[in-house]
Amino acid sequence: MENAENRHESQILASELFQWVKAIFIAVILALLIRGFVFEPVQVLGPSMEDTLFTGQRLVVYKLGYYFHAPAKGDIIVLQYEEGLASKIPLIRDLPFIKKAFPAVNEVDYIKRVIAVPGDTVDLADGSLLINGKKYDESYTKGLTYKQILDFPITVPPGKVFVLGDNRQNSTDSRTIGLIEYNRIKGKAILRIWPLNSFGSLY
Repeated sequence: MENAENRHESQILASELFQWVKAIFIAVILALLIRGFVFEPVQVLGPSMEDTLFTGQRLVVYKLGYYFHAPAKGDIIVLQYEEGLASKIPLIRDLPFIKKAFPAVNEVDYIKRVIAVPGDTVDLADGSLLINGKKYDESYTKGLTYKQILDFPITVPPGKVFVLGDNRQNSTDSRTIGLIEYNRIKGKAILRIWPLNSFGSLY
């Protein structure tokens, strides 16, 4: 009788343990899916988006929107500049689903602002930005916008965007690294969550 009771208690304990393991597994999978495809927290590093964003600030990036519509002018985006170590692992490299779900290791990402979209012609003259032949009104910039490596004027082709940092004289952006393909855009930065006294929408 005692052995039967012990077996029953062991079965209950094993069942409870299994339920806990299953719940934790599901929670981890959901967290990875949310991070990979819906929201991701990021930290600002470097001065390229001053005075809009500063080093140490933390943002929430919304990833799902660009599955349904293209990036728009004025969007602050996170883009992949250099692939991380995970991209060299065959299973992760060949399965984009897994690549998106798991945190990148040694990946280099940039935070920039979309300035021009497909069909726009971009030019730089005398420190000013011109879109489609007209001076582009920008209240958020710091410094003047001078040419770097890219030749201007340039017309943005389909599937790409032209991006700049708000701190124009201290930013590595499309003037140096060229136009950005849609598939390198990880998402749109929508919310500043740290520091708390700066909490709120970026728009």
